[in-house]
Amino acid sequence: MSDSIDKTVVCRTAGFGKPNETGLNRTVVASSRTVDKTMVFGGGKTISLPERKKEIEEFVSGVDINPYISLTLDATSRLESQLDPLDAKYAILTAFAEGGTAAVSIARDRNLRRLVAVKSLKKDAEHHEEKLNAFITEAKVTAQLDHPGIIPIYGLFRDGEDGIHLVMKLVDGKTLREYLDNLVLNYRIRGMKAFNEAIQLRKRLELFLRVCDAISYAHHRNVIHRDLKPENIMIGKFKEVFVMDWGLARVISDEEASTPVGVSGTARYFAPEVLRQKPLDLRSDIFTLGLILQEIVTLQEAVRGNDVDEIIQHILKGKIEPVEHRFHRKINKFLRVIIAKATSYDPRDRYQTVDDFAEDLRHYMGGYSISARRDNPWDKLKRIILKHHW
Repeated sequence: MSDSIDKTVVCRTAGFGKPNETGLNRTVVASSRTVDKTMVFGGGKTISLPERKKEIEEFVSGVDINPYISLTLDATSRLESQLDPLDAKYAILTAFAEGGTAAVSIARDRNLRRLVAVKSLKKDAEHHEEKLNAFITEAKVTAQLDHPGIIPIYGLFRDGEDGIHLVMKLVDGKTLREYLDNLVLNYRIRGMKAFNEAIQLRKRLELFLRVCDAISYAHHRNVIHRDLKPENIMIGKFKEVFVMDWGLARVISDEEASTPVGVSGTARYFAPEVLRQKPLDLRSDIFTLGLILQEIVTLQEAVRGNDVDEIIQHILKGKIEPVEHRFHRKINKFLRVIIAKATSYDPRDRYQTVDDFAEDLRHYMGGYSISARRDNPWDKLKRIILKHHW
């Protein structure tokens, strides 16, 4: 460059172009004495800034996939093509778990050699139309919900006897129910003094927030889970969190928002409006998340009863257990307020979105005020003292 140039900025743009070609991967030299709307590149070619800006934007944005992403999920049980045979791609290794309508096995991908989980509909359920449809719906809905907190689906397959199998990511870990039960057992055996419950609670709340993130994404796609519970939340060995079992999921459109749906799920985690056969919306999931949060905080169930009928009556009457720690540890009043708001009997009194719920919880964890309860002067003073105490 000429000695007369006062200010020179040299930078290298990132890309895959070859050296000495106009385009990316090139040293760019600009100066305050250069013509206002031009840039000089290697090889001496001058390109106007608007042209260069457009070129960079096109490179950064890449292919626009928005036209291929529909905000309305296909939650039907309709399949448009024949399923491939399971044995052609996967080799079953061992049985893993068994439920009422399906069994889970561990298998290996014959080509990629990765381990996967295979959920297989039981023979007696294959001829039950409602169970078959729910199985297919679970596969389709879960596959369309592309989020780190929702289990990845690898495909639906058949076998030589017309059986149907769902192949998904194999999670090496435990359910949230197992996680909480294990913690309670350790507290009982070793005593609370062997642990720092404040740190343990924070870890549990961080796991819960990842569940909220996954449900927030599903709600963005107008999908409600309808069967949230600790048994349907998986925690991986490296603290990965996955929301499982979307078989009862429902897509809520504007037209369907005023239509009641049947009672399905686990009684202990029903929202009152579900039992009263009222129209559902996203706030039903928020109520259930509130119950789960109470269990995470207190280490005991939020709704109790000797049988299903008693549990249902407690929910219908709004009888939720007090927010008290199983081992008599003090629970912060702001955390109590968050739980109370999430589990309000009337949906209008709850958090209206999962994002609002999660934001209040994050504010609480960060020592900031929450929307569910305004700080009084003493609360404000305590926050100031805590934040500047070092």
